[in-house]
Amino acid sequence: MRMLEELLRQHADGRCLVFTSDNATAYEVSRRFLVPVITHHTDVRERSELLAAFSEGRVRTIVASRVLNEGVDLPSADVAIVLSGTATVREHVQRLGRILRKHGDKQATLYEIVCAETDEEHASRRRRDHVAYRHGDGAGG
Repeated sequence: MRMLEELLRQHADGRCLVFTSDNATAYEVSRRFLVPVITHHTDVRERSELLAAFSEGRVRTIVASRVLNEGVDLPSADVAIVLSGTATVREHVQRLGRILRKHGDKQATLYEIVCAETDEEHASRRRRDHVAYRHGDGAGG
């Protein structure tokens, strides 16, 4: 949480998506940093309103537990912070895709916060071998 606080402060002017692997962590982040949360419990109308507010800049940060992995277009998002090293390669690439949408001349940044010397660290390294993380080959980066 200390690292998340630092990153949110560093990117206070950005549009941040914080991804968690579980609802409990998403709700904890929401309470601690006073940011809206979207989980599978969030009804469709509220979710739509929050995403519209995010797109318009009225909300600068949203925390989500897996529900924004696919099927959501948020081109204004320029920072993603992943608080879980347990996502599959597919989920991780989808999260990366949330911030890589073209929007003006923005530069997108993805952070992944994992615990050192754990299975999370190994999984994170393995995911970064995916083609989406390679520079200069037209596949992302």
